[in-house]
Amino acid sequence: MSYFPIFIDMTDRQVLVVGAGSVASRRVGVLEKFGAAITVIAPNTSEEIRKLADSRKICLIEQTYEEVRDTIWQEKSFFMALAATGQTGTDARIKEDASSHSVWFNMASDKSQSEFYFPAIAQGRELTAGLISGGADPGLTHRVAKEVRRVLAEAE
Repeated sequence: MSYFPIFIDMTDRQVLVVGAGSVASRRVGVLEKFGAAITVIAPNTSEEIRKLADSRKICLIEQTYEEVRDTIWQEKSFFMALAATGQTGTDARIKEDASSHSVWFNMASDKSQSEFYFPAIAQGRELTAGLISGGADPGLTHRVAKEVRRVLAEAE
């Protein structure tokens, strides 16, 4: 399958992230830098997510998805939803809910369930690159992104 690269202004776009482990923390960190309005739902959070919530850069709901599922979709109109709980049943429910609300969806644990990939980001002052391998070789993606970051840093 071939994926079309697209760049979207994320300023103030509502993003739902369910889960607060290492993958969710990395994705929240990137999305926050691009100006997204992020709501994280997780009963236990990483230190990175806690710091963002404490500084009011994100909205943190410290409950399970099941506890807030019925109300969260009524309260906010999401553009994108990321499932990063690592719990198959919960991630599947998030996918169903996102689909029923016509929201772009990504499941961290199963690329085949995702409508888009979350790319490796390499950013300079005036350039931004997003890199994916379609899940085929994450190590290659990481190495290439690191090299692109080096080139961008040298160009500044």
